[in-house]
Amino acid sequence: MKIIDRDQELAALSPRLQGARRLYLDTEFDSSKAGKKLSLVQIARDGAAPDEVFLVDALRLRDLSPLKQAFSEQSCEWVLHAGLQDIELLVERLGIEPPTQVFDTQVAWALLSPEASVSLSYLKFRLLGLRTGKPHQADDWLRRPLPESQLRYAASDIEHLPALREALGERADALGRIPAIHQASREVAQPVVSTEPELSLASFRNAWQLNRRTQAALRFLIDWYNQRPPDERRHAPDAKTMMAIASRVPASSDDLARIKGVHRGWAIRHGARFTQLLQAAADNAKAEDFVPIDPAPYATFEEFRIEAWLGMARAEVCTRVSAAPDLVFPGRMLKRVRDDLLEGRSLEESLLHLGDWRGDLLRGPLYEFANERPLPRTAS
Repeated sequence: MKIIDRDQELAALSPRLQGARRLYLDTEFDSSKAGKKLSLVQIARDGAAPDEVFLVDALRLRDLSPLKQAFSEQSCEWVLHAGLQDIELLVERLGIEPPTQVFDTQVAWALLSPEASVSLSYLKFRLLGLRTGKPHQADDWLRRPLPESQLRYAASDIEHLPALREALGERADALGRIPAIHQASREVAQPVVSTEPELSLASFRNAWQLNRRTQAALRFLIDWYNQRPPDERRHAPDAKTMMAIASRVPASSDDLARIKGVHRGWAIRHGARFTQLLQAAADNAKAEDFVPIDPAPYATFEEFRIEAWLGMARAEVCTRVSAAPDLVFPGRMLKRVRDDLLEGRSLEESLLHLGDWRGDLLRGPLYEFANERPLPRTAS
């Protein structure tokens, strides 16, 4: 291993990394309420000697831009283990676009076995027969100088990545699964930021209890919420609090502030105008705008049957393709498929939520399972 903690050493390292087909990467960082602070970047490249690992001191070197060219080559595959935070830190510090070719060994194992989120040490044992510990996992990575044992620990996380990539790659290639690993690794490393959904009367289970006046108040709250920018929605009252506001139709800032879930400071600043508009919406409620709502059931046997079928399908199909359910068919996706089926959509329509690589992997086996065990019929 070689420590890189001087500008001239970093400048000399850059050309040695350029043109690499693969970069084997890891980072050490400190995480606190103030955020994450990058401490060390561990790097190796394809074709190098097994012990040729570079430890770039990201604290002593304020400018890491000499690495930018090598790390920006989109044809270069980044090989990491559980690399979400590593990629985030490197992309931010170097000011580069996220890599297009990522091979996350944790993700690869989940696409070749029933196990998701395994540790690097576990993978070394399962694939390479190595028993390794984590003696420095909780160490302070911001102190300087770092002791020799801590540096060797950091280097050890990189030394076996080439062998792991080869072993996983052979298994994945035999199944034609390399493209899926690349896509799934990129998805895990660059998660889609979820947006707050639009609200409607259907978003409120107890909206059926409202009368004409209070339903109009809830409609006002729904419109008010949906018109907020995404950053403001995160600080808006939750559905339970909005229901309480609509049910009471507070007439003043003080009345509004007394409702559990309403921030008193916000109520004092904006409550007068807000309650004035809320009162007007309730007072001007029209009979023709009132929608009588029947209460939705808390549970149905139809839901139980669909959920049971999906549970069996998930387990059986993931077994057939030898992939971890938590990665390839996560609970959030299962729920979206369930909701679609309960609304009367076909299995083909419901599986559109799977997307590209999941669809390629699961759609055929799911159809086969549906032929063997027909989907329960819904009331729709």
